[in-house]
Amino acid sequence: MLRLKNLSKSFKRKRAVENLNLRIQKGELFALLGPTGAGKTTTLRMASGLEKPDSGQVFLDGREVTNLPPQERDISFVFEGLNLIPIYTVYDNIALALRSPIYGEPEEEIRSRIERIARDLRIDHLFDRKPATLSGGEIQRVAIARALIRRPKLYLLDEPLSNLDLKLREGMRAELKELHQRYESTILYATHDYIGAVSIADRIGILHEGKLHQVGTQAELHEDPATTTVASLMGNPAMNLIRVAREGTRLVPKGDSSYSFEMLKVGEVTEGILEDDLLLGVWPEDVQVSLEPRDGFFKSRLYGQEYRGNDRVISIAIGEDEILKKMVESNFPGHYGDACWFALNPDRLYLFNPHNGKRVV
Repeated sequence: MLRLKNLSKSFKRKRAVENLNLRIQKGELFALLGPTGAGKTTTLRMASGLEKPDSGQVFLDGREVTNLPPQERDISFVFEGLNLIPIYTVYDNIALALRSPIYGEPEEEIRSRIERIARDLRIDHLFDRKPATLSGGEIQRVAIARALIRRPKLYLLDEPLSNLDLKLREGMRAELKELHQRYESTILYATHDYIGAVSIADRIGILHEGKLHQVGTQAELHEDPATTTVASLMGNPAMNLIRVAREGTRLVPKGDSSYSFEMLKVGEVTEGILEDDLLLGVWPEDVQVSLEPRDGFFKSRLYGQEYRGNDRVISIAIGEDEILKKMVESNFPGHYGDACWFALNPDRLYLFNPHNGKRVV
């Protein structure tokens, strides 16, 4: 459906997107995940024709559209700012595209389609209201209805839920997924929100500093992260990364030799390469913690905690400079400063090159 080939774009000598290659299949809901400034909006704007790439090509449904204007690409764009027209009613905002000279649909067809999509999004009672009188969630639904009403080949959604509170975001994510399945639409969804991406996307692309680091399902990215960037953006909390040196088959944290971790695959690291400078990665769920001494566990202390509803994220100190994060239930009895004992699952550890971020093992 959508293919981006070798796309690059700079603004005043700052590279926003660099040599990006991406394929999105028909009927797929694809999330482009990355922090603010990663290049997500620029990528979507190049795909839509609102921004011309410095180099590279854009293909839509097998046809090159790199030099076509936006109105000739059959793409619908939901912007982060939503951009509803304040002097128009909700009904007229939704109808705007279908009334344009490009489409020129008859009013009977426009009303039929608006009523159908408005029922799906539960905004049919808002037709006569102006945007200024709507809540954040209602504005979001109207913006999505305006995009869906055209039934284009591709929908581009740029951080569409970022201005909503947590409860509204959760509800709108569920509705987006349901609408995607019902209309069998193709969606490219840009977001900085890991939870938002994994909860609705078929596949995820990790974008950081204009570079696409990896593409895959949530399970693939979690099981086989290619770089520290992927490891840092996947998971909530993200992967723990600890600076270590290799001593034979064990890994010792920098600055604290009282800990040493066994890693079953450490022998795969080529002799002489980064022997004394590695990043050890472990997902929070692969950290074991106890408030009583246990064989094979290292003694430490609880450094901090963060409540998240029914769960808590605790931090375990490793020496003076490193911590491990672990998700526990909210009734976990440990508190800040308490002694604890921890262990790492030896066959669930990863090694990264700290200089370029690439996976070593």
